[in-house]
Amino acid sequence: MLLVLALIQGVSEFLPISSDGHLTLAQHLMGFEGANLAVDVALHLGTLAAVLVVFRRDLVSIVRRFLGGEWREPLLLVLGSVPAALVGLGLKEQLEPLFASGRIAAAGLLVTAGFLALGERARRRALDVAGANTGRPIDWKDALVIGSAQAFAILPGVSRSGTTIATALLRGVDATAAARFSFLLSIPAVAGAVLLEVPDLVHAGGFGRDLALAVVLTFVVGVLALRVLLAWLGRGAFRWCALYCAGVGVLGLVLL
Repeated sequence: MLLVLALIQGVSEFLPISSDGHLTLAQHLMGFEGANLAVDVALHLGTLAAVLVVFRRDLVSIVRRFLGGEWREPLLLVLGSVPAALVGLGLKEQLEPLFASGRIAAAGLLVTAGFLALGERARRRALDVAGANTGRPIDWKDALVIGSAQAFAILPGVSRSGTTIATALLRGVDATAAARFSFLLSIPAVAGAVLLEVPDLVHAGGFGRDLALAVVLTFVVGVLALRVLLAWLGRGAFRWCALYCAGVGVLGLVLL
């Protein structure tokens, strides 16, 4: 059952269909009552490793430019990370009970479908106007708005990648640049979430071989899913993901 959850996490973390929404629904439907904290940490470690591998060249380039005195992109990433950090730290206890509700996760998937539909509409409109997948670079206002969207996506069922990329598209950012910034922005968010849970995990006894295998599976599937999204983002991927999220959201509300 852990491997099923790892597979779900790997696919749904990077495709814009909400990993936490799918995990919540899956745990309700399968009656999973394992060590939820350990599972959460393990699966997020796998997806964090996937982002680091896929964007390793970008990260090395950012570090080199930063050391050379070019601080613009690191500062944009820091600015974009602030809203989620404030919400995650300030409302952690209030938000945690929401993840126990399958119906809330299903409703969040419907919200995700709406964001994806709006993002795809903005992308197509930009193509009609410019005739190519072009847009302006991200500025500090974009970073703050996209970061606020990431904070909103802490809610169960609301896709982090879908919400942030769609928000960037609605602001006129190029689709490739929007996806790149979204996934780079996920690194401090996911790493921070894992670090917050490590003390509780250590106190609970850590995790063993099965969860280590789940980390590996999440990583492998996550790398594949991330590459698929980056390749198909400009080919209408959001439209199909929106329809999928809407269908799963409605089904979840009916079954739970």
